Amino acid sequence: MMKKFYIIIFLLVFNMFISVCRAEENICEIVCPDKQPQITDNENFLAKISAVSFISQHIVEIAIQNGLNNELNSNIKADLEIFNLKSLKNGEFKNLSLKSKNLQYKALSLSDFQAETICPYNKVVYQNKKIYYPVELPFKFKANMTNQDILNVFNSEEFKSEILKKPVKINGLKVFEMRTPDMEIKDGLIYLTIPFKTLFGSVRIKTKAQIEVINNKIVLRNIFFNSKSNIIDDSMLTPILEGINPITFASKVLNGKYCKVNITSAKIVGDKIQTEGVFIINKNYGGENE
Repeated sequence: MMKKFYIIIFLLVFNMFISVCRAEENICEIVCPDKQPQITDNENFLAKISAVSFISQHIVEIAIQNGLNNELNSNIKADLEIFNLKSLKNGEFKNLSLKSKNLQYKALSLSDFQAETICPYNKVVYQNKKIYYPVELPFKFKANMTNQDILNVFNSEEFKSEILKKPVKINGLKVFEMRTPDMEIKDGLIYLTIPFKTLFGSVRIKTKAQIEVINNKIVLRNIFFNSKSNIIDDSMLTPILEGINPITFASKVLNGKYCKVNITSAKIVGDKIQTEGVFIINKNYGGENE
């Protein structure tokens, strides 16, 4: 009975902590520039065969690629499609595609990442061998999250410092501490086990759930708890699961000064979560015409 009492106190305190950690929702709204360079068929043809155009295009591609990899600490390949050499010199281009077999940035881990610009006209500034963005640059993307990606989230320093290294103390005594969760994607469901270390021994919360996209993030839905392993009412456990959901936690790390991510759809296929959404590189240059 005393064990259950202390665990209830822990859940109440931990719920308060999780609520503080939740970020505001990001509502994704894309506005494409109302602009299109005037290009003749002859210029299109010259753009395809000109060695100067090819070299210039490659230089800008590499600059964009290096900028992304430096900011995201990842391995992304960029493929640029231009209008012509004249517009490229002005930083204007038609399309940009990004690919990464394994994208890892802080707590975020994704497999088979693919992104492509949404707007038919896009603009960057190439200055001192670096790329700057005079306006937001939106992409549509798709990627998979595998069981290895989930493990990478749990093992990340961000997850450990924000979730795992926050023990509940009473009078300076460490009473409760969450240990590294275990999560597996299989059979169209998420299987999650959360171990806690307490003064009275170990407690393991076991659950399985489906997923759904709400307010641009992936949440757990239709949660089923293993009642034999849980001694606390399920209604107290649900907010905890939402707070430590590794899928939401991972995407949250990208929403910062450099870029932001909005999830539009997600579904479990086999042992992977297939996601789609919008990835936006934020404006980091004074003005569109500067």
